[in-house]
Amino acid sequence: MNPPKALFVDDEPFVLKALRRIFMDDNLDIGFACNGEEALQYLQETEVDVILSDHNMPGLTGVEFLAKAKEIQPDAIRMLITGRGDMELALKAINEGSIYKFFCKPWEDDDLRISILRSLEFKQVQAQLRDQQEKLARFESYSQTIITVSHYINNFNCALMMSVENLKTSPNLTPFERNLAATSFKASEKIREVLRILNRLQDIKVTDYPFSEGIIDIDAQMKAAIDEIDGR
Repeated sequence: MNPPKALFVDDEPFVLKALRRIFMDDNLDIGFACNGEEALQYLQETEVDVILSDHNMPGLTGVEFLAKAKEIQPDAIRMLITGRGDMELALKAINEGSIYKFFCKPWEDDDLRISILRSLEFKQVQAQLRDQQEKLARFESYSQTIITVSHYINNFNCALMMSVENLKTSPNLTPFERNLAATSFKASEKIREVLRILNRLQDIKVTDYPFSEGIIDIDAQMKAAIDEIDGR
C-alpha cells in the first residue's frame, strides 16, 4: 500500500522544516506549500489524506484556504495551526472549513504527531467501512434481482408443468410423444428444485460488521448450492 499523503502549509520555512522533522520516522508522504494559493494548486493535482495549515499567512488565511480545500478534496482531513488560541477563530474554523482539530503555537510535537497519525487511522477505517457498505449494497441489489427473476421463472415453469401434465394424459399421444412429455415434466421439476435452492440463498443475511469474526462466506454458500443443483 502507498503511504498516506499529507500537505503542510505555512509561510515560514523553518516551520515546515520543523514539521518534516516531527514525522521523519513515520511512513508518511508529505507535500509542502508556503501559502494558500500554492496549496490549492497542489490539491488540484495531488490527492491527500490530511491537510495541516497555518492560519496567519499572507493572502489567504488558513481558515479561508481550508474552506476552499474542502471544495476541492472534501474527504481530506483538515487541521489548523494558529498563534491565537481564541474561541472565535476556532468556531470560525470549524464552521467554514470543517476543521477536524486545531493547534496553538507553540504546539507540542507529540500531541500534533499523534493527532495526525490517529486521524489517518480513522480515515483508513472509514474508507474500509465504506468499501464494505458498497459491497453489501451490491450484494443486496444482486439478491433482489435474483428474487425478481426467480419469481418470473417460477410462474412460467408452473404454467409449463400444468400444460405438460395435461398433455401426458392425452390418449392420442404416440409412445415417443408420451416419453417426451414425461422428460419435459421431469425437467420442469428440476427447474422447480433449482428455484427452491436459489430462494434459500436469499435467506443469507450478512449481519457481521467488518473486521469481526464469523462473516458468512458467500462464495462457499454459492458453491454448495451449485454442487447441490449439479447433483440432482
